[in-house]
Amino acid sequence: MLLPIVIGTVLGSGLVLLASRSGRVGEIRLLAIGLVVTALLYVVLALPGAGRSSLALETGGLAIFGGLAWLGSRVSPLWLALGWAGHVAWDVGLHLERTQHVVPPWYPLFCVGFDLIVAGYLLGLALPRRAAHDR
Repeated sequence: MLLPIVIGTVLGSGLVLLASRSGRVGEIRLLAIGLVVTALLYVVLALPGAGRSSLALETGGLAIFGGLAWLGSRVSPLWLALGWAGHVAWDVGLHLERTQHVVPPWYPLFCVGFDLIVAGYLLGLALPRRAAHDR
């Protein structure tokens, strides 16, 4: 149960490291695309036989997370951080401990580790930094 979270944390850290080397605009763009791809993956996984309601739900998620990714890339990285953190809630609320055919049972736990690392990094980018003498 812990292994998918650890693997997600390691891979999420890898994405953050890669993004951080892309310059400010590039890192936001890469992490926004990553959020859309993450949501799109659920739609793709719902296509083969998951039923119309699952497909509609996952498509709605794609619209929500796509909108947050857009806001994060255009307005503030805080929206993008909210999107990645919200994806954890999506995974836990809809896919953890439920019998469903959309994602394998380990995947929501993987996303918990991955998504929280990315959300935390973006939160650090979004929040104003205080100078050392202000403390």
